[in-house]
Amino acid sequence: MTRVGIDLSNLFSGAEYSQEVHELEAQVLDLQSEIQQLRTSGSQELEAKLQELREQLAEGGVLEVSLALVSPNPDQPRQTFTEESIQAIAQSLHSDGQQEPIILMEQEPNRYLLFDGERRWRGARRLGWQTLKAVVIPEPELLHRRVLLANLHRENLNALDTAEALVREISHQVSLKEADIPRLLRTTVRRLERHGHLPTLGDLVLASSEQQRESIDRFELDATEKNVLQILLGLQLNPASVSANIFPMLGLLDDLKQAIREQGLGGMHALALQRLSAKNLLDKNPNIQKDVIKRARARLLKQVITNKLSVAQVRKLVAEEISRHTKISKPSPTQRQVEGLIRNVEKLDMNQLERSHLEQLQEALRSTLSDIEAALGNA
Repeated sequence: MTRVGIDLSNLFSGAEYSQEVHELEAQVLDLQSEIQQLRTSGSQELEAKLQELREQLAEGGVLEVSLALVSPNPDQPRQTFTEESIQAIAQSLHSDGQQEPIILMEQEPNRYLLFDGERRWRGARRLGWQTLKAVVIPEPELLHRRVLLANLHRENLNALDTAEALVREISHQVSLKEADIPRLLRTTVRRLERHGHLPTLGDLVLASSEQQRESIDRFELDATEKNVLQILLGLQLNPASVSANIFPMLGLLDDLKQAIREQGLGGMHALALQRLSAKNLLDKNPNIQKDVIKRARARLLKQVITNKLSVAQVRKLVAEEISRHTKISKPSPTQRQVEGLIRNVEKLDMNQLERSHLEQLQEALRSTLSDIEAALGNA
């Protein structure tokens, strides 16, 4: 495949966000950074800037790229592509054709990663297309942060995708294991709350990077905690909200994570259903079986999805279900007597009993067994 070369050094002179694209192909990546900033802020200029990027890259040539040479970005924060959205884009491609080229990053000769247009790529594959029109930019360094910014606010990422993307991004920038990040943030937020700093933290979301750093430096935190706050604020996210509403998604049960990805279950709905778990119920009723809990959760999940229940309705349903499974009735005197007899028989050491005692016990048990069978037959 032949493509016309692009003079990257002169393509986007005068772009605004040079500091955002450290050690990258400065002019092209300045515009990429501007696009990502607009996505983060939810600006209406976003599509115009994307179009500008396409048009200027198109000066170097629009390619017909084989879909087999294109890979989805493995660091793509958006892991959820619903059946409805893919079907809709496939229908649009079928009826109207491809209106705009997708934007690819050159990974190696004749291999590309998607920068913009994964839904179109998926839709084209569903239609059996062999190629798509594309424009190509070099693969940037710090890829994960750039694509995270590109997706974080452009559309509403579900909370699970957001949580996984954020811990990956923080782990890339700070020497922390992904599993340790939610706990560190939770501890940090609690400390700030005790010192009355949470209102200030919330005000910093829309502040400049310099103002964010200056305020964070006044908090009584260690360097790692400050870095984590700075990363989240740099993405225009309130760390306290991330800790309370986003990171809890990482601890969801696998069936609830699957429902978020494949069935569009809301994050807060999933957290409500999470209460219906063996971990929560076995302490209250040790006799309940895990598969019973799982079936009950699956039944409620189906009801939530089918009826599009509100979070409040889900919480009420879950509370009723928990009450039903954990309500242990007080044993009757007869029940206590039966349980006591069973325990006494189980405690007997048959090897220590004389033969005459064993014969008496056998006869008593036979007689009692006959009475039990008769009672069961009349029940």
